[in-house]
Amino acid sequence: MDERDLPGLSSSKTGVGTDGVGDGVIKALRDSDTHPATCAPVSDAVDGGSRYTPVGSVVRIAGNKDGMATLSMASYRAQDAVRVVDDLRAALKTCNAFTVGPMRVASNDVRATDDPPQGDDGVAFRLTHLMETPEEETPLEVPAAFVVIRSGTTVAVFKAIGDRDHTLPKVPTGLVSAQSKVLSTGTHGAP
Repeated sequence: MDERDLPGLSSSKTGVGTDGVGDGVIKALRDSDTHPATCAPVSDAVDGGSRYTPVGSVVRIAGNKDGMATLSMASYRAQDAVRVVDDLRAALKTCNAFTVGPMRVASNDVRATDDPPQGDDGVAFRLTHLMETPEEETPLEVPAAFVVIRSGTTVAVFKAIGDRDHTLPKVPTGLVSAQSKVLSTGTHGAP
């Protein structure tokens, strides 16, 4: 996706990967790091990945006048791409809160939302990250919104983060629409 697809788009690479900055960084994630394990597909989506090994991946920060989002795209074997979204949809039916890793980073208030997914399949959800800080007695609550779409063998995870004022974030619809169109057609818009 570039300015041909969404006028005013700003996009930058992120992370250090195998094929350049932000490329090739998504790896298969271990379900055993998430408690309860039934929430692992949700935790994986938060990190832009899944338990399935991707064929290739990119991570970008993208935005326009409507807002910013982190975009993680991974290409999978066909059956794995379908499973990523199916597993996430199933997990969202029962997952309300989870912790991840030895530090027990917590997320709560997990719930599916009605944001319109696009592509061949998709799901949207939101949650609240609970972050321990030395300055605060109670954890800092940071809301986050996610839209996950599958187009063919590619799964795209859009993540928007709120702020400490509890502003509810929204994944910019224009970003999702433009990326969905590029994935489904394999071409960019008019210059």
